[in-house]
Amino acid sequence: MKKRNLSQEKIIDCFRALAEEMDVQQLTFQHLAKRLDIKSPSLYNYFKNIREVKTALTAQLLRELNDQLLRALVGKSGAEALRIYAKTYQEFAFANRAVYELLISIPHTNEEILLDGIHETNQIILQIFEVFELTNEEKVHRSRELRSLIHGYLSLRFLGYFTREPQVDPEESYRWMIEDFIATLSSKKGLDK
Repeated sequence: MKKRNLSQEKIIDCFRALAEEMDVQQLTFQHLAKRLDIKSPSLYNYFKNIREVKTALTAQLLRELNDQLLRALVGKSGAEALRIYAKTYQEFAFANRAVYELLISIPHTNEEILLDGIHETNQIILQIFEVFELTNEEKVHRSRELRSLIHGYLSLRFLGYFTREPQVDPEESYRWMIEDFIATLSSKKGLDK
């Protein structure tokens, strides 16, 4: 690839593709340059370092996730919305398994673009909680609980857990977990079915 054909988008796409082949945390400018068939110093015209590439990709992932969540949740509320949120989030994580861990690294940065993206994801959850009988403080606690359940489950699945009992489907465990969470909520408007 000639330098004149290079762009931030192409570099991010290359990083994403390489993450399918090797650990996302091990990727370097040298790996990107080799795949792009350029000299690694050329990458500095677009990003200061590999961390900036990861930040840009993470911001892109957040936009994609939030877009998918918002589209899936149109016209949905209550328990149905929580089920759809959990299912959509899980599908997104599996579709982006190679780079999913970047989403978990967001609190380690002060990058405004990432904080804005995660704020939007949290606002989606808080909006779902509007139909439930929760104080503002309870909404925050419940949001943290839901995110912890989902992230924890996905992290364990990606590490290879839940394989020793092949007769018990891990997907069924995920469904149970979400249903148990929903069962602890009370709806304001009878929308908890």
